[in-house]
Amino acid sequence: MSATHILLICGAAGVGKSSTAYEVAHRLSALNVAHAVIDSDELDRVHPWPPPGLPASELSRRNLAAIWTTFAALGHTRLLLTGVFAALTEDTAWIADTVPGADITVVRLTADLPTLASRIHRREIGSGAQAQLARTIRQLEMIDQNDPPGTTVIDTTGQTIASTAAQVLDVWLNRPGDRG
Repeated sequence: MSATHILLICGAAGVGKSSTAYEVAHRLSALNVAHAVIDSDELDRVHPWPPPGLPASELSRRNLAAIWTTFAALGHTRLLLTGVFAALTEDTAWIADTVPGADITVVRLTADLPTLASRIHRREIGSGAQAQLARTIRQLEMIDQNDPPGTTVIDTTGQTIASTAAQVLDVWLNRPGDRG
């Protein structure tokens, strides 16, 4: 069985995680490279959150296990996984437990505050924009203190999605001793 390779694209809301993952997926598809994409936001989008009686990451862990089991049964060995993952060391631990033996490449995207505010105000609708911006600021403060060794940080300020995706893909596919 081939080794499983996970590209974990993380960072605060508005840094470009989902857009970058979709562009990376597009490029892999153009090269006919089999892969799966999971946006972890969809793994635990419930209310109340966290579900009563469960630790914060448990619903995501269970759902990732279920989805990855299906993808792996189809022969997939490459997973693009996106999410905030503010507690990166703890988050990579439960991801590694859920996808045993996987090689995890972590790329944290970041951007300056004016860029994040602009992106959030463009995408958020209704009354949620200000609350999301406040969460993003808290996420930035927490994330900046929690990068484990080996994390690649890419600043998306002023970059196109195509440029960011090219950098992320280069990190994933050209790691020393690894061909993702």
